[in-house]
Amino acid sequence: MKSLKLKIIFIVSFIIFMVSFVVTGYTIIYEKKQSQLRIAEAHKSVTTTYNESMNEFVNFFQARAYEFITDKEIFRAIIAKNHDELYQLTQEKWRVLQQENSHLIVLQFHNSDGTSLLRVHQPTLYGDEIAKRREMLLEMHSKQKLLYGFEEGRAGFVFRVLVPIFEAQKYIGAIEFGVSAQNLAGLIKHNTNFDSVFFTHRSYIGKFQELKDAITIGDFVSLNMPEALLPLINRYQKLYTTLENNFIDFDEHSYYLTTTQIKNYKGDAIGLLVFLNQMDDLNDYIRSLALSSFFITLTLILIVTTIVNILYNKISSRMNFQELFSQAILDAIPSPIIVTNGKEIILANQTFLLYFQYKTIEGFKKEHQCVCEYFEEGSTDEFLLPKVNDKTWTEYVFDHPEVNHKAKITMDEKTTVFDVKLSALQYKQESRYVVVFTDISSLQSISMNDPLTGIANRLHFGMVYEHLSVIAKREHSDLGIIFFDIDHFKSINDMHGHLIGDFILKSIATLVQHKTRKSDILARWGGEEFIILLPNTPLENCITIAEGMRLMIANQDFENSLKVTCSFGVATLRSNESSHELLQRVDSLLYEAKELGRNQVVF
Repeated sequence: MKSLKLKIIFIVSFIIFMVSFVVTGYTIIYEKKQSQLRIAEAHKSVTTTYNESMNEFVNFFQARAYEFITDKEIFRAIIAKNHDELYQLTQEKWRVLQQENSHLIVLQFHNSDGTSLLRVHQPTLYGDEIAKRREMLLEMHSKQKLLYGFEEGRAGFVFRVLVPIFEAQKYIGAIEFGVSAQNLAGLIKHNTNFDSVFFTHRSYIGKFQELKDAITIGDFVSLNMPEALLPLINRYQKLYTTLENNFIDFDEHSYYLTTTQIKNYKGDAIGLLVFLNQMDDLNDYIRSLALSSFFITLTLILIVTTIVNILYNKISSRMNFQELFSQAILDAIPSPIIVTNGKEIILANQTFLLYFQYKTIEGFKKEHQCVCEYFEEGSTDEFLLPKVNDKTWTEYVFDHPEVNHKAKITMDEKTTVFDVKLSALQYKQESRYVVVFTDISSLQSISMNDPLTGIANRLHFGMVYEHLSVIAKREHSDLGIIFFDIDHFKSINDMHGHLIGDFILKSIATLVQHKTRKSDILARWGGEEFIILLPNTPLENCITIAEGMRLMIANQDFENSLKVTCSFGVATLRSNESSHELLQRVDSLLYEAKELGRNQVVF
């Protein structure tokens, strides 16, 4: 009877805990949504300010260009293409312009034939065919209309305004004004109190200069990173792989990060302007809320414990109420639940008996010593078995609360995947485990498989990978990764259509799947990229497997006799290496295979 009283206290305390957990969780989610709203408002505000600043720049420099053109002496020097005279005539205006706008770093006059007439900011360099190197100038000489936007040049990554010059409606050249991205960041800080960093897409930079000490996040590369922001951006790079509106904690403070697109003269987005500002520390609030919730929950549990003790003393002499109450609660839960001491089942709810097709728990125990007799192996070791690492399954689940445990059971030719949650209760020398089996079959299928190829998706791979990397570290065993993608896949889509591209993806997934072992995991990483996890496989074997796959794919005739090749990166986990570092390293090896000419294995 005393053990039953403890069960009642445990169950009611669990309910109190779950209610507290739900309420606290809801409050935290609400506060996070409010923070997201504040980010959205901040994003709207800084984007509006940024766009207004850009429009002001365009209008300002368009007016200044008109002043140059309407100056008769300057206009004659432009027509005569007289570099020296034009330089002398524009010196005073250049000084005034820089006083009006300290962010101005470029003032240049262009001839209509594509050559530079005068760089006022760099007067000794002129006469070069600059239009051949800069698309924006080619567009100006072709369309002969006002252009503005970001573009790289000798002066770096600059917001440029190009104004055409006409003589009697004949196009004779253009005036160019330029403001550096670094100086724009200072203006934005002044107007919005936001720090800002320019990131450009890697494909739009590097023609005129080599970037040094730049930070790369996804496909974007930083420009003129302020030294004060470098630690914060480095922290963001470690946490996230893409630039997007987000929160980040750094140096005991919280910051929100918001982005807006920067565009070239064609209106194409070529990068992002990242705004950063300190905010109220949400984590401090969450910690405070969690602590308050904990003490309230603890107080309620103590009150419940006292009440149960009083009730127990009153009714223990009349009826075994606790046992009936406990069984009623178990029966009210729609998921199969058992109570076990680790060796045999003590109690089970009606859902459990209905699933295994028994009327009573006694009937089940006559034919089975343990529910684990129904456990089945899967394609990986993610599913529980009666013995896991020389421990019973209940001991293993209890010792590894950080792992999402799953069990695979087949009844009447229908396979079900259960999420297994275990709670332990100990009293003196007795131990009891409450085990809840929650059906996650449909969720497992939807969330773990790639819909196009049918193989594992990135989420599935990540879960198995983290689990196996821990085992490999602990047992000092080999863990290999093969990372490969399809060469020139964009060209295949462009030339043959996306249906053929999808067919190629599915075909390669099928080919490689047939060459993997039951213990291996083949997953679609994203787009045309695939990844294979090879437990207990030395590097030499991984290389051999990758080379075999490369040849198999290269020799395969796909749709319409189409030939396809793949590039491979191969690596195994080092003793001093984290799972994330291994992924970064094998990704670099794949990139090296691409750089070396594709259709090869780099390890």
